[in-house]
Amino acid sequence: MTMGDHAYLAFTRRFPGEFLDIGVLLYVGGPPLDLAGLRAHVADRLRAAPDLTERLHCVASPPRDHRGRGSAAEQPQPRWAARGDVDVDDHVVVTAVPAGSGDDGLRRVIDRLAAQPVDLGRPPWRLHLLRGHSLPGTLVLYRASHVHQDGGALFRALHLLFGEGDDTGVALPQAFAAPRPADYLRLAGRNVQGLAPTRALAAWGGPARGPARHTWATTELDALRRIARRHAVTVNDVYLAALAGALRQWSLPEWSRSHRPIHALMPISIRTSAEQELMSNFTTGVRIALPCGEPDPGRRLVRVAGLTRRLKRGGGLGVVERRHVAHAELSPHASQRFLAHVASSGSRTREVALVASNPGSLRCRLAVAGRPVTGLVGLPPLFVGRQHLTVGLFGYGEQAHVTFTASASVPRHESLADLWLTELAELAELAALRRG
Repeated sequence: MTMGDHAYLAFTRRFPGEFLDIGVLLYVGGPPLDLAGLRAHVADRLRAAPDLTERLHCVASPPRDHRGRGSAAEQPQPRWAARGDVDVDDHVVVTAVPAGSGDDGLRRVIDRLAAQPVDLGRPPWRLHLLRGHSLPGTLVLYRASHVHQDGGALFRALHLLFGEGDDTGVALPQAFAAPRPADYLRLAGRNVQGLAPTRALAAWGGPARGPARHTWATTELDALRRIARRHAVTVNDVYLAALAGALRQWSLPEWSRSHRPIHALMPISIRTSAEQELMSNFTTGVRIALPCGEPDPGRRLVRVAGLTRRLKRGGGLGVVERRHVAHAELSPHASQRFLAHVASSGSRTREVALVASNPGSLRCRLAVAGRPVTGLVGLPPLFVGRQHLTVGLFGYGEQAHVTFTASASVPRHESLADLWLTELAELAELAALRRG
């Protein structure tokens, strides 16, 4: 287990009833798929996918004193252990969608399932064949525990279950450089800046309450790339600038009095190419200011790009965390309280207003029992009762999908996805003018 795995596990144990699960909705073309066909496909794939048979297993490990020396007493330590006895009938089930319902009924079912934690006593994932909707094709929902899978591991799981060919996940670095003193100084500076409280919006509607609600929008991946090329920025910059604009429009009256930004926690992968076949969590996070107070969309994009360039300057982003977190043995001084605190960093709304993730674009093609996957919608997790909003950008094939997961108490949260598309259209217009 990585330190990230330990942290999420500590959170779920310290706060019974609270959990963090991730998911993906797959749109499958071709003739309708039945439950027997889906189970047969999964059973066949699991024979060559031991990582998806992993479950928590406790082994005796001697604790260490403050000098790092072993002790005679032993305490059980959790590990991932592959098992070959996965009950496919239990892991692959049918879930009914209201008869004849479209997107609204589908979202209600996903919201309901998001309130049911993935069982950590078994391999921590599950597949739902959604049946009864009026949408074309077959819909399959994959859900997994964040204790076992981050965004990179999620893509790996999809490849193991449904991937065609050997091309997996996203491009990963071969290694991270050894941290230099300047990298430690930059990390310390970011941590100090993160102590300053972020702006609290009245538009949030008070403290987060109620279950998670999911809304998403789809656009062409090439549209994001064209905007990025014309403005000499990255796709991630375009995504974040459109997000800042959408949040501005959603809470517009508040920006006439103050331009103080709100801050998002942006997950950063510290996974290497040698670890692309592993599950677990290989991520850290940085806090980034979203310039919602800037009324001009072009200048918002420039400001976001300037922030991300400064974060990446010197190539040191994530190298310290990589050195000390990804494969480190659990420190004897790391209490369950401390680990749970680390896991819940994105839920401390005094420090960050939301989480904005971008796992990248899945490079492999997916198919279910010979039927092509035509679309993919990622479902970013939410700390229910603690967090107002998480947002995720997921790419598959020629499409990009942005999903907003909000607490039910957040007013008008269902409008955010369309507002993001509107902001993206404005940036596209500016890109076209720039080309002219």
